[in-house]
Amino acid sequence: MNYTKIVLGLVLSFVVGAGCKLFGIPAASPPVLSGALLVFAMSSGYWLVDRYLCREAAQNKKHCGGHALERKPDEASL
Repeated sequence: MNYTKIVLGLVLSFVVGAGCKLFGIPAASPPVLSGALLVFAMSSGYWLVDRYLCREAAQNKKHCGGHALERKPDEASL
């Protein structure tokens, strides 16, 4: 795990928050602790589920049609 990115992200978030407070700009975050904890919990849950699901190989990949831009021109009309 790259801890440098995590530390830089935390420092940047505090700098942006302090700048918003200093200049009176509304921050794009919940104004109360419970809202911030909700965002943290949702982000952590998304990350943990992603890590859990990536442990197994995709079982239904053969059924996935893929993105429309990846199809050949003759398949796009189907």
